[in-house]
Amino acid sequence: MDSQRYSRNCGKSNYYYETIQIDVVTNGIYMIASKSIVDTYGYIYKNSFDPFNPSVNLILEDDDSCDGEQFRLTVNLLVNVKYILVVTTFYSDVTESFSIIVSGPTNTSVKRIIENHDECVIGGSCNVQIKGIGITLDDILRYEIKRNMTLKNQPLLVKMSVVLANVMFLMGLINGILSLLTFQNANLRKVGCGIYLLASSITSLLTIFMFTIKFWFVLLIQMNSSINISIRRGGCISIEPLLKLFLYFDTWLNACVAIERAIHVYQGIHFNKEKSKRLARWIIFILPFCITATIIHEPLHRDIFEHQVKDDLDKTKIIERNSWCAIQYSRAVQDYNTAILFVHLIGPFIANLFSALFIIFGTARQRSLAQTSQNYIAHIREQLGEHKQLVISPAILLILSIPRLIISLLSGCVKVSDKPWLYLSAYFISFTPAILVFIVFVIPSELYRKTLKQSLSTWQRRTRH
Repeated sequence: MDSQRYSRNCGKSNYYYETIQIDVVTNGIYMIASKSIVDTYGYIYKNSFDPFNPSVNLILEDDDSCDGEQFRLTVNLLVNVKYILVVTTFYSDVTESFSIIVSGPTNTSVKRIIENHDECVIGGSCNVQIKGIGITLDDILRYEIKRNMTLKNQPLLVKMSVVLANVMFLMGLINGILSLLTFQNANLRKVGCGIYLLASSITSLLTIFMFTIKFWFVLLIQMNSSINISIRRGGCISIEPLLKLFLYFDTWLNACVAIERAIHVYQGIHFNKEKSKRLARWIIFILPFCITATIIHEPLHRDIFEHQVKDDLDKTKIIERNSWCAIQYSRAVQDYNTAILFVHLIGPFIANLFSALFIIFGTARQRSLAQTSQNYIAHIREQLGEHKQLVISPAILLILSIPRLIISLLSGCVKVSDKPWLYLSAYFISFTPAILVFIVFVIPSELYRKTLKQSLSTWQRRTRH
């Protein structure tokens, strides 16, 4: 049987069960019995069955009323009422095929129910943590990592994830260093745009550092069960919120660059560079506090969840001790968290896109007034060709960020183990915008490329001396 796990008694976490829906067309007394080569145990519930609260809605239970250690339930069933029959075994860790015999006034409808309780929770039935919405790196690697084994003996998925994490770290490091070499130039920081991009270079480095720390933290605490619980709890509470802070900060800084460029086009020769620099410094100072305020709920709802697997015969003997970083939101906080996800993803994209369109159409309008030899549409085409990277760049960043939104909104009941490569790839892709500052902003700009060459030449001369 492809059964689900269930426990009648605390400590016995490996009982398997099947749920069957029974519907009747006539009110009356019905007899429900099992037939199997193993000792079966039966329960009948009204309306619904919760495996983590099995006493709720329970009508009747039975063990050996029939010969051959089979159950028999004699119960009064009513029309238009949903009845759930739960079939399990008397002994733990036993599965076997079985038949159900239902007799009564008329024929009945018997239908197997397939549920996924195991995927919605972590732990055992006596110590349960219901998984919240969203798929985390912990969820993806939880059942892939082999405990207390070296990296050499880990599955291919884990080894490949290590390779990908190291590649992303190296790419992020190169991206950050080249961006810093470009935007540390004082001439580029005479306007707010250069200040934003310098700050973005730093936050992109911080993001990729935190991403790497997060990955190795998850990997090492799952590989090594002896790591102190205080270290586990501290990492669980702090690392993910800090990672989100730097990631969101970097995304909004890129949006600020686009907005300032649009303002520059709108104001033209009246653009105030000094005011732009002062505003950029204030925004860079205030923005982290604003972002922190929107995600302050995260560390408050994060904690280490511990689960001990005990021996069925000797309850004092602990076979295995597991701990996971878990997050649990109320419905209201979950709705707020979802809204914040959209704000931090869609908000910067809209700012980037509308700023780019304003630059293209605004510049085309100005030129159409000054150069009447070409019509407005021709100028728009010309500006689209000249500034197409302003539209393409935010679109690419949005597409790369969509996997993060999707896995953040997926149900906690998703069976990650069915497609771990897919979810792991989506998780890694969602952080690629943090390593693209150099590609998105420096490479398309002739001015920035020229500045980088000058900075590299200056750095080489200094190293020689």
